[in-house]
Amino acid sequence: MTNLFKEKIENLKSKVKGQIVLPSDLSFDEVRQIWNAMIDRRPALIVRCAEADDVSHAIAFARENGLEISIRGAGHNIAGNALCDNGVMIDFSTQRSSKLRYPLSVSSQCCRGSLMRPTV
Repeated sequence: MTNLFKEKIENLKSKVKGQIVLPSDLSFDEVRQIWNAMIDRRPALIVRCAEADDVSHAIAFARENGLEISIRGAGHNIAGNALCDNGVMIDFSTQRSSKLRYPLSVSSQCCRGSLMRPTV
């Protein structure tokens, strides 16, 4: 990894509220793991989004650096589309929240049970 790329990653880290996981991180192999263990791709970095702005920062980073983007929801896509090689994996798998306001807004990983619980 070049120093310039490291600087760009540090800049991205300063913008993202969620976690950025790099191949050098101990948790990288665990975080990139998907349901279909036959798929073994290695993204350049994983952005574990904590809020909506994290997504736009991750997309802008990928565009500026000519990197492919993959999106991970729950990681259950049998074809392994949640992973890409040498690109940016945008990971929504940790988001399971809901906001009960009008209009209703839920994360990509919100389960029906979250909405069925009492909101008092």
